[in-house]
Amino acid sequence: MKIAISGATGFIGTHLTAYLTGLGHRAVPLGRPAFRSQESLAAALAGCGAVVNLAGAPIDRRWSDAYKKQLYDSRIGTTRKLVAAINEMNPAPKVFVSASAVGYYPDQGCYDEYTAVKGTGFLSDLCESWEREASRVVPGIRLAVARFGVVLAPDEGVFAKMAFPFRKGIAVRIASGAQIFAWIDIGDLVRALTFILSSDMLAGAINLTAPERLTNAAFARAAARHYAARLHVAVPGWALRLLYGEASGMLVSGPCAIPRKLLDAGFVFNAPEIAAFMSKLGKTAEK
Repeated sequence: MKIAISGATGFIGTHLTAYLTGLGHRAVPLGRPAFRSQESLAAALAGCGAVVNLAGAPIDRRWSDAYKKQLYDSRIGTTRKLVAAINEMNPAPKVFVSASAVGYYPDQGCYDEYTAVKGTGFLSDLCESWEREASRVVPGIRLAVARFGVVLAPDEGVFAKMAFPFRKGIAVRIASGAQIFAWIDIGDLVRALTFILSSDMLAGAINLTAPERLTNAAFARAAARHYAARLHVAVPGWALRLLYGEASGMLVSGPCAIPRKLLDAGFVFNAPEIAAFMSKLGKTAEK
């Protein structure tokens, strides 16, 4: 299949492109030049049987008013242009997979796709607006909205930052540690996205998180065991709020999201629990 990918050069996009290419698909990156006009975007999309929308500025930094606008424009604006171009395609792609995040959900309670309740605050509102733009795709094109948890990869991205103090022998727990840490292994993520692309029955919101209900404290214990970290430190919420402002909410509280649709469809996670992810770190180190 010929698959167009916005955000193809980002962390997730790079891994997805490599995985799809390895399966024999042709990945078409939609970079900034493609979005200069609807004509250039239409030309880039021509002949694509599927479109994956991963575009968006990084969320893991302080949210100033200016950066909030960048977060919004990079998601909603890009999705709006992409949907407009898709709706004019002839023949149309069979499926449109558009990213979102489990930040859509409230911090309290645990939700699958059938018991979805929208949370409050900037991140939840951003996800709702992002998903609303994706939903404007014309009927007949299967729409899947992929709500990502925190994506972990050995020695890359968010995990590299989180693991740094553990490698130095310091186990870091955030606040009480009771908050849910909704995560997914990058390998499972790209496999799940590919599964969604090929599964005609999967549509609507789909949670892309590991099945395990992991707390921040449990993650800290697992990482401490793996790296033999002896000094245990709790970072208070007020310190994170001072450093990250409103964005600290992602660290001191967390939504619980269950990947019910993937499990019901028969998707098998290679890293359903954090212990399995940590064992991959050991294999990576041995190589």
